[in-house]
Amino acid sequence: MPPSRPGSRAQRRVARTKAAIEDAFVQLVLERGYDRVAVEDITDRADLARATFYAHYPNKEAVQFSVFNRLTEDLVQRIADQGGPSNVVHRDAIQAAYKQAADMPDLYRACLSDARTRQAHLSTLSRYAEQNFRDRLTALGKQPRVPVPVMARAFVGAHVAILEAWLAGELDGDVEELASMALDLLIYGAAWAHGFRLDELGYSTGSPADARTPSSD
Repeated sequence: MPPSRPGSRAQRRVARTKAAIEDAFVQLVLERGYDRVAVEDITDRADLARATFYAHYPNKEAVQFSVFNRLTEDLVQRIADQGGPSNVVHRDAIQAAYKQAADMPDLYRACLSDARTRQAHLSTLSRYAEQNFRDRLTALGKQPRVPVPVMARAFVGAHVAILEAWLAGELDGDVEELASMALDLLIYGAAWAHGFRLDELGYSTGSPADARTPSSD
């Protein structure tokens, strides 16, 4: 067996300490709200000395954005793993976003409960959506009727609003059903209502059985 790399034990110890701090932070935010959580509360909950906290984070804001970055990086990776051509919207990619919320509900609630990280989350997803929309329009040779930044913000804003309501227990259904309904509303609904055929849009089909070309009557 090869010897362990120098520093690997120390790195694991640092990772465990940071995880304990971030887990304590998330629990406290959910219990009290971000503004009512102090560094001392975090160290007490994590059973760590204040000096240990400050060895890893300068303040609680840094913990907050570390949690947010972990959530966002994981989401982007999950979506990227779906792959596929740029001229279609894959239901699997949308479902991956909802499944992440089901897998990490506490992280989502903690991040979305604070205005700063909620706005950062919206901005990050909007940039990703905007690039995705531009790539798809280029691949299809289409000119958008609505500016791409507006489309991206509208799509992401509705997506996050649905997720927030679901995480709060205000919407029923499992995560797969929610993702399917959200995708149909955000992608297919408006086009269907205006009389477009789904195959004209360049999106992957897989919509529910009742989402067909509208009749002429």
